[in-house]
Parts: sequence; structure tokens; C-alpha cells
Amino acid sequence: MRAVTTIRSGLATLVGLALLLTSSAALAGPFIGIDYGPFHEAGQHPSVPVPDSQFLADLTLISQKFTYIKTYGDDADSRLDQVVPLASTNFPRLKFYQGIFENSDHNSSANTEYLDTAINLANTYPKSIVALVVGNECLNTDSNSKPITVAQLIADLQYVRSRLKNKGIVQVTTGLGYQAAVTYGAQLKPYVDSMMINIYPFYGKVPVSGAIANLTGAYSMFNKQFNGKQVIIGETGWPSAGAANGAAIPSVANEQTFTKAIFQNANKLGSTFIFDEFDEPWLSVQNSWGPHWGLYNSNSTPKFPFSVTKSSNSRARSE
Repeated sequence: MRAVTTIRSGLATLVGLALLLTSSAALAGPFIGIDYGPFHEAGQHPSVPVPDSQFLADLTLISQKFTYIKTYGDDADSRLDQVVPLASTNFPRLKFYQGIFENSDHNSSANTEYLDTAINLANTYPKSIVALVVGNECLNTDSNSKPITVAQLIADLQYVRSRLKNKGIVQVTTGLGYQAAVTYGAQLKPYVDSMMINIYPFYGKVPVSGAIANLTGAYSMFNKQFNGKQVIIGETGWPSAGAANGAAIPSVANEQTFTKAIFQNANKLGSTFIFDEFDEPWLSVQNSWGPHWGLYNSNSTPKFPFSVTKSSNSRARSE
């Protein structure tokens, strides 16, 4: 959902409480995490530099609730390449699924800058980076206006894996849209350590009353389809404002209902990232819902109260 025509090597927010890696061969999980995009202050958008002070404030807020964060990019212009270094020093408990922006201009056959930056970050900060996420919704089934081919994505996954020093510790995956997972998942399965899929009952025009059943049902379907490979929900959420989408109605109350249901039904889901930490006004370039997916308003105030605590199975719970 986050892939847009703009070079969005964005980031991804919130992170989830979960199991820490227990061995060099184990994938992190299961957990509930957060997607993090930092462009939530006035006038911010990809390519606008984000200062250290804002990153530190954002990470402070995130770390109060979550452990696992998924980001969307590492471009130097926006200073996204500074998130993990800052976190490593100031928030060593945080674990990152580091995103890499991919489109027809940025890949291993065109411009490898973003790939190389992510590889360098993973090689330098293996205690902070759990996985590299090579592209998000970057295929022709998605909203990316400059998609890459499946063959190119496979080449990029191999490019990254071959250059990692910490093989087996830092995992490699890609963020697939729902239709991409259906259409291309089987081709990609041998090249990733997990199947990461974005699943939005809201985009399925499902009423909020049926949203969690839709989400857990889709997860179960993909878990069976990709038997033997961990399935991670890379994005899910509910917007707090915007136009109605069939029976799916945006509102703060409905966002709270769906968010609470995710925590309460964690035992029916694998590792899951909620989209996202903050409202980001620039995402109006997508649609009327784009700026309104955050658990927090753009000014970093919560839209509704929620608490996240460790439970006996290391999942998160909201009350």
C-alpha cells in the first residue's frame, strides 16, 4: 500500500513486542510490530531531510510500546540511512526490518545505491537489523508506477543475500501486496526467508465488524499456501478518516476497534506489522485515506489509548 510514484524510500514505523532472536538461524517472531514512516511533520515528504532530533523523538515514542519496527527505505537525501545507527546507540533493544525502496530506476540492474546502503547497514549493525526487506509492493500487481519484473526482484534478493556478512542472522525478504502474493508468491518463495504480505480488510471493503476474521482467514490461507515458509503480515491497519470504501468506513473508533482486535487475536496470526505509527500528511498523494493510517496523529499524540505488554508467549496485548 505504501509504494507510490514518488521515490519513497521511506521508512516504516512501529515495531512490536516479540521474541528476540534466539539463535542465528531463527527468524524473529511471532510478534506484533509497527511500520514507521518519519514524514509526519509539516511540509515533510520523501527527499526532505529529517533531523536526528525527530528520529530520536519518534524512536523514543515507539520504544515505549514496541520492539520491532519495519521501515521503507534508506536514502541519504531524507537521512533515512541514519535511523538504524541512531537506534543502535540509543535504543539497542529495537529490532529492524530494514526496508529498501525498489522500482525500475532503483534495482541491481539500474542503480544499486539503496541496495548497497542497506547491505552496509546490515553488515555494520547485525544486532539491530533482523531482516532486509527488498522492495515493498514493487511488482506490476501493485500501485507502483514503475514496477520491476519478478525476475528482477529475484536478482535483487540474490544480490543482497550474496553480500551479507551475517548470513543466517540477518534475513532477506520482500514486501508483497496481496495480489502479488497470490500471483507471484510461488516463484519468490525459494528466494526469501519469509513470505511478507500486506493484507488490508479495509481495501477488501469489509466492514470493521468482519475485519479481523478477514485478516486471520487470509493469514491462514497464505500460511497453507506457503507451507514451510514463515508468513509475516507486513502491513495491516485501518484509516481514521477519508471516504467510505464500500462497507469499510474510516473513523477513529473503527481504527481503534481493528487495532484492538489485532492484539486480541494475536494467537491466530503470525508476526504482524501494523501500518502505521504516525499519520503522514504527504500520503494524500495516494488517496483520501493515505494521511490517516497512524496510531498517532502527525503531532505525535495518540488517537486512542492503548497499552502493550509482554505476555507469556511474548506477544503483544492491547487493553
